[in-house]
Amino acid sequence: MKYFTTLLLLLLANPLFAENSAWFIGLDAGATGVTLSDKTTDNERDYGPEYGLKIGLQEDNSRIYIGATYADNIGSDFNKTLNPYIALEGVSDEFKVIANSTAKFYFGVRVGASIADINGKSTTAALAGLQGGLIFLLPADFEIELAYRHYWTFKDTATKFNLGTVYSALNYNFYTF
Repeated sequence: MKYFTTLLLLLLANPLFAENSAWFIGLDAGATGVTLSDKTTDNERDYGPEYGLKIGLQEDNSRIYIGATYADNIGSDFNKTLNPYIALEGVSDEFKVIANSTAKFYFGVRVGASIADINGKSTTAALAGLQGGLIFLLPADFEIELAYRHYWTFKDTATKFNLGTVYSALNYNFYTF
């Protein structure tokens, strides 16, 4: 299954190597909420700051990239998490927002791993998630993202968790083929 997923991601990324593809790098920051499945004291979410870094290729209507997010100081049970991932997204055409400002919608999937510290113990789990939002195009090859992503973890233990993050990102397009 692992090899099939890797092959599928590589085939889907093939159109990104078109004539108008560009490399980009991005930094993001936001607030993440975590829910543990075996939490007996309360079923409320714990919240904390999250930061991320990504680098990849984008074309007019798609992009693929690798990255990682890190969240800490989330709560007493769930202390921190590091999530390396690969993402594939579909991007809409540009549309006018206000005056000369333009934006794009995007929706995508992420797969990766989560290395979390839960109750003082390190645990690793596979993760998959969805994300969507708006990309505002700025002058000088910069973009601002406003978005939401949600991860689900998959592990054969009693402790499962999911994460929801509201974030903003600053991307820079630095090379065009």
